[in-house]
Amino acid sequence: MKILRKKIDILGIPVDSFTKEQARRYLQQKISSGTSMQINTINVEFLHRAISDQAVAEMIRSSSLNFADGVGVLWAAKFLTLDFPKNYFWRHIVGFLKLLLSLTTIIIYPGYIRKPIPERIPGSDFIYDLSKFAVRNNLKVFLLGGDPSVPEQAALKLQTDVLDLRVAGTYEGSPKIEDEEKIISIVKKSEADILFVAYGVPAEELWLERNLGKTGAKIGIGVGGTFDFLAGRKKRAPKIVRLIGLEWLWRLILEPRRYRRQLALPKLVWQVFKYKINSSNI
Repeated sequence: MKILRKKIDILGIPVDSFTKEQARRYLQQKISSGTSMQINTINVEFLHRAISDQAVAEMIRSSSLNFADGVGVLWAAKFLTLDFPKNYFWRHIVGFLKLLLSLTTIIIYPGYIRKPIPERIPGSDFIYDLSKFAVRNNLKVFLLGGDPSVPEQAALKLQTDVLDLRVAGTYEGSPKIEDEEKIISIVKKSEADILFVAYGVPAEELWLERNLGKTGAKIGIGVGGTFDFLAGRKKRAPKIVRLIGLEWLWRLILEPRRYRRQLALPKLVWQVFKYKINSSNI
């Protein structure tokens, strides 16, 4: 059966409602189209940036797929579907109570927020799905970005974990405009089909928007700090922590300097709440 995109609007930003299996099937049916596909994995920080940055928002709207990478995105999609009273006073009281309850369910009953978006699809996980997809379809991958020697180490880890994975090449490079011509030439000569880019959000996604079609690659995806995880430079949260949606807290504990970036979470919660309160009066 043909898989169609179902886009959920979160304050003007479209996020796809896909399970991993549906995402894989969608890619399978689209790979033969001949057009390049940009995939974004959207976490709370990325979503918050897109809401306030027109260039980032337009890039997301024009992308082929936008996966929810983070429980905060799932929560926002769910909260926006809730019913609020029309009365001004009760709308605020009920709205605030629903806000507290919905945030609590993230930990005590995470299944509650898995509608309308059924699950998270983090880039750190989906890089394995795409690598296996590459093997099944006889495609080659290219790892772009990261600190010196990191993409090479990450590629070796992927090849160790995914049997028969073909790596077309690796390169550190940078997201600077002046470096683009050289990087495009390197990727194009490698004849890579799938391009993993680790320049950080949203630089990697904006780089793909400008250059994916020029590289000759069929699929491009920004993977953030995934290369560091693969290369063993940073430790990813245990699976149980990821399952309950607290990977962000794990990373904050290990890297306290990330607190400025993590402020995006309460800011997004407030933005979504205000939007819902105001729209419920329409």
